[in-house]
Amino acid sequence: MGKRVQGWEWRVAGWAARHPGLVATPAAAAASMVEFGPVTTGGVVAGAVAAGVGWYRGHPDSWSRWAAPQLRAVRRRWLSRAYLGPWWSRVTEACNLVTVHRSTGVINVPRIIRVRSHSPSTETVYVRLLLGQTPKMWEEAADALTVALRAERIGVERVRPQVIALVVQRSEPFTEPIIPPDLLADSDAVDLSRVYLGETEHGTDWSAPLIGQHWLVGGATGSGKNSVTWMALRACAPLIRDGLVRLHVVNPKGTELNALAPVSHRYAEQDADIVEVIQGFWATMRDRKQVLAEQGRRTFAMSLETPLDVLVLDELGAVTGYGDRSLTKGAQAALPLILSQARALGGSVIGALQEPTKDVLPQRDLFSLRVCLRTTSAGHVDMVLGEDMRRRGALADEIPNVPESAGIGFVVKQRSRTPVRVRAAYCNDSDIAELVRVAGWPVSELATAGKR
Repeated sequence: MGKRVQGWEWRVAGWAARHPGLVATPAAAAASMVEFGPVTTGGVVAGAVAAGVGWYRGHPDSWSRWAAPQLRAVRRRWLSRAYLGPWWSRVTEACNLVTVHRSTGVINVPRIIRVRSHSPSTETVYVRLLLGQTPKMWEEAADALTVALRAERIGVERVRPQVIALVVQRSEPFTEPIIPPDLLADSDAVDLSRVYLGETEHGTDWSAPLIGQHWLVGGATGSGKNSVTWMALRACAPLIRDGLVRLHVVNPKGTELNALAPVSHRYAEQDADIVEVIQGFWATMRDRKQVLAEQGRRTFAMSLETPLDVLVLDELGAVTGYGDRSLTKGAQAALPLILSQARALGGSVIGALQEPTKDVLPQRDLFSLRVCLRTTSAGHVDMVLGEDMRRRGALADEIPNVPESAGIGFVVKQRSRTPVRVRAAYCNDSDIAELVRVAGWPVSELATAGKR
């Protein structure tokens, strides 16, 4: 008995049902031509085009937010060959992402559900998996897909059962430094559950919770690690002024964060002082634990009596790994306790380091939010972000080692565990001076502050 396949008319009907817009638009145009004539139909089309041009010229912000993503998605889905049937079939077959029916020999191709393009440099392609396929198979084929689709990077996101999203980066989404927003003057307006840090590759704000979290920022020299720290502290400026946030700053290099000395509850540069600050922070947490127990409270609430204590650790490796033995021993005595218990007690840690190995930082898995900027080793990506994150698209080791790439890196979505390319806003000397001024303390020497 011969092999039989589905008839072409059924395949066309199925395609039309999945893409009603592409069928309805020409059908409506043809019906309008028959019913009202070409002049009326042309007038309506010309009016729509004129309205679109007026929108584009008159209010570019709303155009970029609402209209541009839709038009880009249509262009990339239907006017470029990358996702059209014949080429998409060739791509998936070349990358071993198709299946063959054992009885009929028909090649089954994963179907593209839709394409979204919220950013000019990045598009998201939603794909329905074939039976027998797993997201891991697509993750392993990401490098081959990147070459086949002529992209710079492809990340794989698990959306729901049998559906994945390919995050296709066509070009560098961050070509200009991001300017920090104005500082808030009122403490009540500050939301530490959503601290603005910069932008994502999708053109949206990059925000992260500070309260109840510990941050680890990993990256090579010059990658812009302190950009993340400065943005977090700018959000805290009015809270520092009002006594709702207290800073405990460890600054081994004595340069990057020296502007924080006037606004810090505790500040240290020398080894003995560093140990004192870290252990003093833990003593504060122990006292806080007793206060909460006496009040019968299970959760921390920020107030003047119980402020949020933020421990900022620059060059964390020098404190925990390859510093003086008395320093590392003293820090390691308190840091694991801080990272494991302080979140519930109103303590947050922001740590920055260059070498994220277990020998340097044994407690790296105790950081709840991690950022990986440019690294010198592919292995450092998984050390910072977690297992398999590089395979899933966090190519931090491929970020160019140039000043223009400072602040660019990756974070992981908490729900889908998918890497997202981000860039932190850049704080210059004026921004740091503003931070100190709003915090309510006199500004002294800031000439060496603000270095990335």
